Amino acid sequence: MKRLFIHHPLFRLLSPLFSGTVVYFLILLINNNVEQLQSQFLGQELYLCVGLSFLIQELSRALVLIFSRYLANISFLTALVIQVITSLLLCVVVVTVAIRQYYKHILGFSPNSEELWMFNSIFCTIALIYILLHLSHVYLHKVNTRKLALEIAEKQGVEEDFIAFREGINPELLFDSFEALITRLRSEDSLDDVDTIVDNTALTYRYSLSRTDEQLVPISEELNALNPLVALVNYLPYRNVTVDTTVKSHFLCIPGSLVKLVETIVRSTIRNHEEALRIEIGESEEAMNLAYTPN
Repeated sequence: MKRLFIHHPLFRLLSPLFSGTVVYFLILLINNNVEQLQSQFLGQELYLCVGLSFLIQELSRALVLIFSRYLANISFLTALVIQVITSLLLCVVVVTVAIRQYYKHILGFSPNSEELWMFNSIFCTIALIYILLHLSHVYLHKVNTRKLALEIAEKQGVEEDFIAFREGINPELLFDSFEALITRLRSEDSLDDVDTIVDNTALTYRYSLSRTDEQLVPISEELNALNPLVALVNYLPYRNVTVDTTVKSHFLCIPGSLVKLVETIVRSTIRNHEEALRIEIGESEEAMNLAYTPN
C-alpha cells in the first residue's frame, strides 16, 4: 500500500495546490465573481481552498490506511460503503467547522446554508475522487502484480524446459563421444570400435530422450541404461570404470537420475587408466546405496 503514488510526498504536496485552485475557480464561477481573478487572484479565499484541499486529502489518506488495515477481512463492497460514508461525514464536519471559523474570524459574519452546501458539495466531490483514484490504482497494482507473477512463472517454465533440454542433449557426453570417434577413425587398428561407440552413444541418448515424459521408471531399466554409458566412458582416454550391481528389488526411480549420478561421479574423479574406478550399487531395507572410492 505504501508503494502507491498517492502516498508519495510530492503528490501529497502538489495535488492540494491543483485541486484547491480548481475549487477556487468553481466558487468564483458559481458566484459570478470571475472579474476578481484580475485583482485578487492570490487572495485569502485561494489559500483557504488550498488549505482545505490539503486537509481533506490527508484525512482521506488516513482513512484509506486505517480501512486497509482494519477492514481487510470483510467483503470489498461493505468496506467500500463504510469508507465512502465515513469519508463524506468527516469531510462535511471538517469543511463546515473550517468555513464557519473563517467567516466568523476573518469576514466577520456567519455563512448561510447555501454557501455551506456549496463548499461541502465541492470538497466531498474531492474526497470521492481521491477514493476512486486510490481504488483504481490499487486495482492497477493488482493487475500488474498478477501479470508480473505470470511472466515470472513463464520465465521459470522456460528455464526449466531449457535445463531439461540441456540435460537431455548432454553436450559434454556428446563431445566426448565425438572425440572418441575422431580418435578411432584416425587409427586403422581401431576402426572396429567405431560402430560400438556409435551404438553405445545412440543407446544412451535414446534412453534419456525417450523417458522425458515419464515421472518414474523401474530400477531395472535405469540399471540397464548404465551399461552403454559405462562402455562409452571406457572408450575415452584414461578412463577405466566398472559398475557392480547387486540390486534385486523392483522399485521405481526418477528416469535418468542414476545415469546422471554415475556420469557425475566419473567426471568428478581424476582420470586414471591403470586404476579402475569401481562403483558399487546395492540396496538396504529402505534405500539404495551407491559407493565408490574417489581418485
